[in-house]
Amino acid sequence: MSAGNVVSLLRSSPTFEAMLVPTDGSALSTAAALKAVEYAKRLQLPIVAFHSIPIYRYPVYLGGIPFEYPSESEYQEQCRAIADRYLDLVVKAAAARGVVASKRIEFNSAPAQAIVEAAKHESCSMIFMGSHGRGGMSRVFLGSVALKVLTLAQLPVMVDRPTPKEISDAEELMSQHAIEP
Repeated sequence: MSAGNVVSLLRSSPTFEAMLVPTDGSALSTAAALKAVEYAKRLQLPIVAFHSIPIYRYPVYLGGIPFEYPSESEYQEQCRAIADRYLDLVVKAAAARGVVASKRIEFNSAPAQAIVEAAKHESCSMIFMGSHGRGGMSRVFLGSVALKVLTLAQLPVMVDRPTPKEISDAEELMSQHAIEP
């Protein structure tokens, strides 16, 4: 590696302009997002809280089409409302710590790709996200969004694996805001 490829991480360095903080609404990703807020505060960075929603797919069953199924617009409206609650929690936590925060929601069935594209669209210079830390066969079958982001992104990605205490604290915060982890 040549010296020209090394990125300096000094506090006074203007290298980072904004941080994308993706969350899927789980307690683990909320815990990582709360840690991202603390990190953004130290670096004096604004954050963009992000959530990717799978694209609408109307189910067709062998017996026909179900009668009680939401339309595409109903689906999008319901998903946006849920995502807004997840992201509002992160934005409120950021505001409480003096961190400028905005939110972005996208419909995309490939979350890793959506995260990388959102970072580009929002002019973020880094991504901070959580990971379950799965390995072996569970990673093969369940996939790893964090691993896919690491391979797709051409900007720094910080992957955090929250402690059980941090996850428990996030669950409590979520329940205080009537969000089911």
